[in-house]
Amino acid sequence: MDEYDVIVIGTGGAAMAAGIEVRSRAASVLLVEHNALGGTCLNIGCVPSKSLLAAADQRHRAAVNRFRGVATSTGGVVMDALLAQKQALIDHLREVKYAEVAAAHGLRVVYGHARFLDAHTVQVNDHQLRARAYVVATGSAPYVPDLPGMADVDYLTSTTAMEQRDLPASMVVVGGGYVGLEQAQLWAHLGVEVTLVGRFAPHTEPEVADVLRGVFNDEGITVVEERAVTVARTENGVVVTTTAGTRAQGQRLLVATGRFADTRKGLLHE
Repeated sequence: MDEYDVIVIGTGGAAMAAGIEVRSRAASVLLVEHNALGGTCLNIGCVPSKSLLAAADQRHRAAVNRFRGVATSTGGVVMDALLAQKQALIDHLREVKYAEVAAAHGLRVVYGHARFLDAHTVQVNDHQLRARAYVVATGSAPYVPDLPGMADVDYLTSTTAMEQRDLPASMVVVGGGYVGLEQAQLWAHLGVEVTLVGRFAPHTEPEVADVLRGVFNDEGITVVEERAVTVARTENGVVVTTTAGTRAQGQRLLVATGRFADTRKGLLHE
């Protein structure tokens, strides 16, 4: 059985920082990853969203061009090309910011799902490993509220939305936090008719939220500052009903109601 001073479960920013700190103290460390190297921010969070936001901004600037003497065109959106460019950026950053950094610091990475057998032993695939200490840095996953009708709807999250290859004509975004705001503007700038439902920018100063409301209004994004209470399928998509009885309809539903620590699928022993 292999033994280490520290085993870090995860390979995102926090995991890499922990691993580098352990190595700086001349201790042995192992990183365990059950998916792609780099964690949430690189693979399904900050990097892909900013890549698509930059592309969407280019289209939006053309659509609202104020200079009649400069020809611009919005045209169609080729999602396959945007997704390929996004993935190329992720692959590049994974290599130079994670794989090469891990190698430079002597961090060993093994791939497989980790499950604690007891307080000192973890199983990864068919191998049992022991460590004096563990760091659980498994990131977060989208939280989906248990609203009536949600189980009957083919909803999107911020993760799956950024993999869709066909743009919907319209979309309802439930959740007005930073992820919901980002996703709402992203798809609106790509030409989707967006309605956002929920408390608007709840974690920022009221003055900042007011500025954001003005931006969304100018960009044609409908904001319904009411809590969603039910979701239902329709012939053309989905309808979200709020506490005040407002009905927001769209072809697709994107749920952006927060995230939770992702320690599922047997990570913690019983």
